[in-house]
Amino acid sequence: MRTKRIAISFLSALILTVVTGGLFANGTQETSKPKLLVSRWAGPHADDLKQVVKDYTAADVTIDDVDYSSLRQKQLTSFEAAQGSGNYDVVWVASQWMKEYVDAGYIMPLDDLIKAKKLDLSIYAKGMLEGAQFYGKTYGLPTFAQTLILAYDSAAFQKAGLAVPKTSADLVAVAKYFKEHDGTGIAIPAKQGSASVNVYSQLLFSNGGYYLDASGKLDLMSPASISAAKTYQQLAKYSVQGSLAWHHDEVAQSVRMKTAPIGIVMSGLANQFADPEKSKVVDTIRYAEFAGDTGKASANNNFWVWTLPKNTNNASAAFDFIAWLTSPATEKKMTLKDQQISAITSLADDPEVLKMAPFLPVTMKELANGRMDPVTKNFQKLREALVVGLSQIASTDVDPASVLQNIQNQLSGVDFTK
Repeated sequence: MRTKRIAISFLSALILTVVTGGLFANGTQETSKPKLLVSRWAGPHADDLKQVVKDYTAADVTIDDVDYSSLRQKQLTSFEAAQGSGNYDVVWVASQWMKEYVDAGYIMPLDDLIKAKKLDLSIYAKGMLEGAQFYGKTYGLPTFAQTLILAYDSAAFQKAGLAVPKTSADLVAVAKYFKEHDGTGIAIPAKQGSASVNVYSQLLFSNGGYYLDASGKLDLMSPASISAAKTYQQLAKYSVQGSLAWHHDEVAQSVRMKTAPIGIVMSGLANQFADPEKSKVVDTIRYAEFAGDTGKASANNNFWVWTLPKNTNNASAAFDFIAWLTSPATEKKMTLKDQQISAITSLADDPEVLKMAPFLPVTMKELANGRMDPVTKNFQKLREALVVGLSQIASTDVDPASVLQNIQNQLSGVDFTK
């Protein structure tokens, strides 16, 4: 009987062990890892992230990468789901969606977790971190940014005896020189659309201005705004033939192929300048800030933010994961894989990163000084009006101030706080 009781006890213990997690070879009990379901935009960067995340051992992570056109709607559906029903634990949010998500109560403030986990927020670029902060609280950790920078062929500048432009007036003078002396000029993304607005807004921000005044009223007639629009018109006047129909891809290509000695390029395309199969300026390409009247360069910050939904199944584990994702070590891995521009300021001085992405110091400086577009629905009305107005400014001799005044009058009744 005693032998039978021992056997039954052993069997009961074995069943209990299996149910609660199992035994390791050394006799210790296995503890199951937290499981995290992560939402993010699909594409090559997502594929790279899946490889990097294999190194994360503190949780079992599943990345649900979704096409951009469906991403926001799928996130909204998950926010309304009950915990444990397949809802997301971590959500990758476009910066322009952040305020909507915060105001709706979809994502949680991270301040208590930041304090408890002793995360140092000073590692992130100030301008990007502020884009994840609302009402005095931090709602996410920033990553994956882009902005406009100058890319130029140093050999062409040396031959012409020109200095690198440090202000918007310098840039216009350089563009004028190349236009008048060798028939080229500057490559700019002046095609009617969002790219032209990005050029204007970065000049506006760099001049110390903004779309709205301190009270939230439209302020297109400020000196900073008028100067930005006049600079845009001059750059268009001295641009490479065809620029008025170019978007970011065509601008970068024209500099790579030596059609233009200088261009205002999107930083996300800068990695192609070092590719000998795509570039004729591999050895001579250099980068500079796209600055305003005084030489200050402020990005129009567009980036992504790692956030935690209010209905996450494990806030502590989810926070540990996004802190790891946006840590210097992990962001460096992503940068070396695909030249992803992170919010980690220290990477701008990392020799290994600089060799792979020599444009990073310029980009990080602009992002640190950058501002965001208003994250309101009515801002789209201003953006649409600016698209039309800037096209007129670029293609005619119209007074830029009169175009801005017309837009100001047209939108005088719009509440840009909504």
